[in-house]
Amino acid sequence: MRTVGLDLAAQPVNTGVCVVDWANGQVVSVAANSTAGGDSELVDIMCAPGVTKVGIDAPLGWPDDFVAAMVAHHSGQPWPDTGDAGDHRRRLRLRLTDTTVAASTGRTPMSVSADRIAVAAMRGALLQHLIVERTGDPSTVDRSGTSGLVAEVYPAAALAVWGMDPTGYKGAGDTARDRRHLLLDALISRTGLAVDATQRAAMIGSDHLLDAFICAVVAAAVVDGSTTQPTGDERARACREGWIHVPDPTRADPT
Repeated sequence: MRTVGLDLAAQPVNTGVCVVDWANGQVVSVAANSTAGGDSELVDIMCAPGVTKVGIDAPLGWPDDFVAAMVAHHSGQPWPDTGDAGDHRRRLRLRLTDTTVAASTGRTPMSVSADRIAVAAMRGALLQHLIVERTGDPSTVDRSGTSGLVAEVYPAAALAVWGMDPTGYKGAGDTARDRRHLLLDALISRTGLAVDATQRAAMIGSDHLLDAFICAVVAAAVVDGSTTQPTGDERARACREGWIHVPDPTRADPT
Protein backbone atom coordinates (compact mmCIF):
# COMPACT_ATOMS: atom_id res chain seq x y z
CA MET A 1 0.00 0.00 0.00
CA ARG A 2 1.15 3.51 -0.83
CA THR A 3 -0.27 6.74 0.53
CA VAL A 4 0.35 10.29 -0.58
CA GLY A 5 0.41 13.34 1.67
CA LEU A 6 -0.35 16.71 0.14
CA ASP A 7 0.17 19.97 2.03
CA LEU A 8 -1.77 21.98 -0.52
CA ALA A 9 -1.09 25.68 -1.09
CA ALA A 10 -2.27 28.07 -3.76
CA GLN A 11 1.19 28.04 -5.33
CA PRO A 12 3.32 24.96 -6.16
CA VAL A 13 6.40 26.37 -4.41
CA ASN A 14 4.59 26.18 -1.05
CA THR A 15 2.96 22.80 -1.73
CA GLY A 16 4.58 19.79 -0.11
CA VAL A 17 4.19 16.23 -1.43
CA CYS A 18 5.16 13.00 0.32
CA VAL A 19 4.80 9.40 -0.85
CA VAL A 20 5.01 6.54 1.67
CA ASP A 21 5.33 2.84 0.80
CA TRP A 22 3.89 1.00 3.79
CA ALA A 23 4.63 -2.46 2.41
CA ASN A 24 8.33 -1.64 2.41
CA GLY A 25 8.13 0.62 5.46
CA GLN A 26 9.78 3.64 3.91
CA VAL A 27 9.27 7.17 2.72
CA VAL A 28 9.64 7.01 -1.05
CA SER A 29 9.85 10.73 -1.71
CA VAL A 30 9.24 14.10 -0.12
CA ALA A 31 9.55 17.30 -2.14
CA ALA A 32 7.91 20.57 -3.08
CA ASN A 33 5.44 20.54 -5.96
CA SER A 34 7.37 21.57 -9.08
CA THR A 35 6.41 24.98 -10.41
CA ALA A 36 6.84 23.59 -13.90
CA GLY A 37 4.66 20.56 -13.18
CA GLY A 38 1.98 22.27 -11.13
CA ASP A 39 -1.42 20.61 -11.02
CA SER A 40 -0.62 17.96 -13.64
CA GLU A 41 2.32 16.76 -11.57
CA LEU A 42 0.09 16.39 -8.51
CA VAL A 43 -2.51 14.42 -10.45
CA ASP A 44 0.24 12.12 -11.79
CA ILE A 45 1.43 11.43 -8.25
CA MET A 46 -2.03 10.98 -6.74
CA CYS A 47 -3.29 8.71 -9.51
CA ALA A 48 -0.12 6.62 -9.76
CA PRO A 49 -0.49 2.82 -9.61
CA GLY A 50 -0.44 1.50 -6.05
CA VAL A 51 -1.66 4.69 -4.36
CA THR A 52 -4.51 3.77 -2.04
CA LYS A 53 -5.30 7.08 -0.35
CA VAL A 54 -4.23 10.73 -0.56
CA GLY A 55 -4.36 12.86 2.58
CA ILE A 56 -4.90 16.52 1.66
CA ASP A 57 -4.32 19.39 4.06
CA ALA A 58 -6.88 21.78 2.58
CA PRO A 59 -10.67 22.02 2.78
CA LEU A 60 -12.40 19.89 0.16
CA GLY A 61 -15.62 21.91 0.22
CA TRP A 62 -17.48 24.93 1.62
CA PRO A 63 -20.16 25.23 4.34
CA ASP A 64 -23.68 24.45 3.15
CA ASP A 65 -25.02 27.70 4.59
CA PHE A 66 -22.29 29.73 2.91
CA VAL A 67 -23.02 28.18 -0.48
CA ALA A 68 -26.76 28.79 -0.06
CA ALA A 69 -26.16 32.41 0.94
CA MET A 70 -23.86 33.04 -2.02
CA VAL A 71 -26.35 31.52 -4.46
CA ALA A 72 -29.18 33.64 -3.02
CA HIS A 73 -27.14 36.83 -3.07
CA HIS A 74 -25.80 36.21 -6.58
CA SER A 75 -29.29 35.66 -7.97
CA GLY A 76 -30.71 38.77 -6.30
CA GLN A 77 -32.60 36.91 -3.60
CA PRO A 78 -32.72 38.14 0.03
CA TRP A 79 -29.78 37.34 2.25
CA PRO A 80 -30.83 34.43 4.48
CA ASP A 81 -32.18 35.70 7.80
CA THR A 82 -32.11 33.21 10.65
CA GLY A 83 -32.95 35.64 13.42
CA ASP A 84 -29.58 35.11 15.10
CA ALA A 85 -26.92 37.00 13.16
CA GLY A 86 -24.01 35.75 15.27
CA ASP A 87 -24.94 32.10 14.93
CA HIS A 88 -25.68 32.53 11.23
CA ARG A 89 -22.27 34.08 10.56
CA ARG A 90 -20.64 31.21 12.45
CA ARG A 91 -22.43 28.73 10.18
CA LEU A 92 -21.31 30.71 7.15
CA ARG A 93 -17.70 30.42 8.32
CA LEU A 94 -17.51 26.89 9.71
CA ARG A 95 -18.42 23.53 8.28
CA LEU A 96 -19.85 20.69 10.32
CA THR A 97 -16.43 19.01 10.38
CA ASP A 98 -14.74 22.20 11.62
CA THR A 99 -17.00 22.37 14.67
CA THR A 100 -16.61 18.63 15.27
CA VAL A 101 -12.80 18.83 15.21
CA ALA A 102 -12.82 21.91 17.45
CA ALA A 103 -14.97 20.10 20.00
CA SER A 104 -12.84 16.95 20.02
CA THR A 105 -9.33 18.44 19.80
CA GLY A 106 -9.66 22.05 20.96
CA ARG A 107 -8.22 23.24 17.64
CA THR A 108 -10.49 25.13 15.25
CA PRO A 109 -9.53 24.76 11.57
CA MET A 110 -9.22 27.87 9.45
CA SER A 111 -12.44 28.97 7.77
CA VAL A 112 -12.63 28.05 4.08
CA SER A 113 -15.10 30.88 3.50
CA ALA A 114 -13.43 33.62 5.55
CA ASP A 115 -9.68 32.89 5.70
CA ARG A 116 -6.89 32.83 3.12
CA ILE A 117 -7.01 29.04 3.02
CA ALA A 118 -9.94 29.51 0.61
CA VAL A 119 -7.44 30.08 -2.20
CA ALA A 120 -5.83 26.67 -1.55
CA ALA A 121 -9.32 25.15 -1.43
CA MET A 122 -10.05 26.57 -4.87
CA ARG A 123 -6.98 24.78 -6.18
CA GLY A 124 -8.13 21.69 -4.35
CA ALA A 125 -11.53 21.86 -6.04
CA LEU A 126 -9.81 21.94 -9.43
CA LEU A 127 -7.65 18.96 -8.46
CA GLN A 128 -10.76 17.00 -7.51
CA HIS A 129 -12.13 17.64 -11.00
CA LEU A 130 -8.83 16.69 -12.62
CA ILE A 131 -8.69 13.41 -10.68
CA VAL A 132 -12.16 12.45 -11.88
CA GLU A 133 -11.25 13.52 -15.40
CA ARG A 134 -8.08 11.37 -15.27
CA THR A 135 -9.76 8.27 -13.85
CA GLY A 136 -13.07 8.64 -15.67
CA ASP A 137 -14.81 7.63 -12.42
CA PRO A 138 -16.75 10.22 -10.34
CA SER A 139 -16.62 7.90 -7.31
CA THR A 140 -12.86 8.44 -7.16
CA VAL A 141 -13.56 11.67 -5.26
CA ASP A 142 -15.71 11.38 -2.14
CA ARG A 143 -15.25 14.52 -0.04
CA SER A 144 -16.22 12.62 3.11
CA GLY A 145 -13.06 10.53 2.65
CA THR A 146 -14.91 7.35 3.59
CA SER A 147 -14.40 6.00 0.09
CA GLY A 148 -12.50 7.01 -3.02
CA LEU A 149 -8.97 8.31 -3.35
CA VAL A 150 -8.85 11.49 -1.26
CA ALA A 151 -9.38 12.37 2.38
CA GLU A 152 -9.11 15.74 4.12
CA VAL A 153 -6.66 15.88 7.02
CA TYR A 154 -5.44 18.47 9.53
CA PRO A 155 -1.81 17.94 10.62
CA ALA A 156 -1.99 20.07 13.78
CA ALA A 157 -4.99 18.13 15.07
CA ALA A 158 -3.26 14.82 14.28
CA LEU A 159 -0.17 15.87 16.21
CA ALA A 160 -2.31 16.96 19.16
CA VAL A 161 -4.17 13.65 19.46
CA TRP A 162 -0.86 11.79 19.16
CA GLY A 163 0.36 13.72 22.20
CA MET A 164 2.80 15.88 20.23
CA ASP A 165 2.78 19.65 20.77
CA PRO A 166 1.72 21.19 17.43
CA THR A 167 2.93 24.70 18.24
CA GLY A 168 6.01 26.49 17.02
CA TYR A 169 7.08 24.30 14.09
CA LYS A 170 5.87 26.57 11.29
CA GLY A 171 8.11 29.03 9.49
CA ALA A 172 11.82 29.74 9.28
CA GLY A 173 14.34 30.22 12.04
CA ASP A 174 16.25 27.91 14.36
CA THR A 175 13.42 27.53 16.87
CA ALA A 176 10.98 26.27 14.23
CA ARG A 177 13.63 23.97 12.76
CA ASP A 178 14.35 22.51 16.19
CA ARG A 179 10.63 21.87 16.73
CA ARG A 180 10.38 20.12 13.35
CA HIS A 181 13.40 18.01 14.23
CA LEU A 182 11.75 16.84 17.47
CA LEU A 183 8.40 16.19 15.79
CA LEU A 184 9.99 14.25 12.95
CA ASP A 185 11.89 12.04 15.37
CA ALA A 186 8.67 11.36 17.27
CA LEU A 187 6.78 10.54 14.06
CA ILE A 188 9.49 8.18 12.83
CA SER A 189 9.47 6.44 16.20
CA ARG A 190 5.68 6.12 16.08
CA THR A 191 5.46 4.79 12.52
CA GLY A 192 8.70 2.84 12.26
CA LEU A 193 9.19 4.20 8.74
CA ALA A 194 12.64 4.42 7.17
CA VAL A 195 13.56 8.00 6.27
CA ASP A 196 16.89 8.71 4.61
CA ALA A 197 19.18 11.61 5.48
CA THR A 198 18.12 13.74 2.50
CA GLN A 199 14.45 13.31 3.32
CA ARG A 200 15.07 14.13 6.99
CA ALA A 201 16.91 17.31 6.08
CA ALA A 202 14.13 18.34 3.71
CA MET A 203 11.39 17.90 6.34
CA ILE A 204 13.38 19.63 9.04
CA GLY A 205 14.01 22.48 6.60
CA SER A 206 10.37 22.95 5.52
CA ASP A 207 7.10 22.83 7.47
CA HIS A 208 5.31 22.21 4.15
CA LEU A 209 7.23 18.97 3.68
CA LEU A 210 6.81 17.86 7.28
CA ASP A 211 3.06 18.50 6.99
CA ALA A 212 2.99 16.44 3.79
CA PHE A 213 4.58 13.55 5.70
CA ILE A 214 1.97 13.86 8.45
CA CYS A 215 -0.76 13.87 5.80
CA ALA A 216 0.59 10.63 4.32
CA VAL A 217 0.61 9.00 7.76
CA VAL A 218 -2.98 10.07 8.47
CA ALA A 219 -4.01 8.82 5.02
CA ALA A 220 -2.86 5.36 6.08
CA ALA A 221 -4.96 5.65 9.23
CA VAL A 222 -7.96 6.48 7.04
CA VAL A 223 -7.40 3.29 5.04
CA ASP A 224 -7.05 1.36 8.30
CA GLY A 225 -10.37 2.76 9.54
CA SER A 226 -8.75 4.36 12.57
CA THR A 227 -9.89 7.96 12.08
CA THR A 228 -13.03 9.89 12.96
CA GLN A 229 -15.82 9.01 10.54
CA PRO A 230 -19.01 10.92 9.78
CA THR A 231 -22.10 9.26 11.21
CA GLY A 232 -25.06 8.31 9.05
CA ASP A 233 -26.73 11.67 9.63
CA GLU A 234 -23.48 13.55 8.93
CA ARG A 235 -22.31 11.72 5.85
CA ALA A 236 -24.45 13.48 3.23
CA ARG A 237 -23.25 16.85 4.46
CA ALA A 238 -19.65 15.60 4.67
CA CYS A 239 -19.88 14.53 1.01
CA ARG A 240 -20.64 18.16 0.12
CA GLU A 241 -18.55 20.10 2.65
CA GLY A 242 -15.64 17.74 3.21
CA TRP A 243 -14.70 15.89 6.39
CA ILE A 244 -11.46 16.17 8.39
CA HIS A 245 -10.10 12.76 9.37
CA VAL A 246 -8.47 12.87 12.79
CA PRO A 247 -6.57 9.71 13.80
CA ASP A 248 -7.67 7.63 16.76
CA PRO A 249 -4.79 7.96 19.25
CA THR A 250 -5.54 4.56 20.78
CA ARG A 251 -4.82 2.65 17.57
CA ALA A 252 -1.39 1.99 16.13
CA ASP A 253 -0.35 3.30 12.73
CA PRO A 254 0.13 0.80 9.90
CA THR A 255 3.66 -0.54 9.48
